[in-house]
Parts: sequence; structure tokens; C-alpha cells
Amino acid sequence: MRIDSPALNESQAQARERLVLLCRQMLSGELSFFEGSILVCSLRFMVGVPEFDHDLLTFVAIESETDHLPPRQVQHRWSAEALRRLQPEFEKAEILAKELATQACLNLIERFSPQ
Repeated sequence: MRIDSPALNESQAQARERLVLLCRQMLSGELSFFEGSILVCSLRFMVGVPEFDHDLLTFVAIESETDHLPPRQVQHRWSAEALRRLQPEFEKAEILAKELATQACLNLIERFSPQ
């Protein structure tokens, strides 16, 4: 088990709490791994870990491989036909993301959940 230093400030502590929540939501199926990866990446530099943290880099890799797919928050700007054509890619991306990120989610929960 990796030991991380305590949060340095309230902002870092909140980012860690949000990270744990996102990981739990992905594991429970409340949040897709595709969408969750985007959100985890948005917290990457706020949680106070080295830039090349293995667990967080998992989500960077997922985001990089799926950055051509529109996240839910912008899909209203896309045509229904375009989204329908992309559906197989969304499904494939979700399967791959789940395979890659499940262990990273478990690791991040263990590392940053309050003791």
C-alpha cells in the first residue's frame, strides 16, 4: 500500500474527497468510466501527488484515447445521427476504460479515503 502525505490545505482535501467520490461512483455504475475519467483528469493537479502518479495516469490514458468522443455535457450540440454513429465507439471505450481503471479506482479510494 502506498502512503500519501496528508492534504496540505482545504482545497487539496476537497479535491481528494471528490476523487474518492468519483471512483466510488464509477465502481458502482452511477458514473461511466468514460465520463469519470474526464472528471478525474480535471482533478489531477489538485490532489497533491506527483505529476506521473501511476493511478492518475491511467485516467489520462483513457481520456487521451477517447478525446474524440463528446462527453455527455456537450452531446446536446451534436446531431442525433452523429451520436448514433458513435454509439459503438462509446460502448467500446466504456469497456476498455472499465478494464483499465477499475484497479486504479480501488487504489485511489484506499489511498485517499478518510481513515
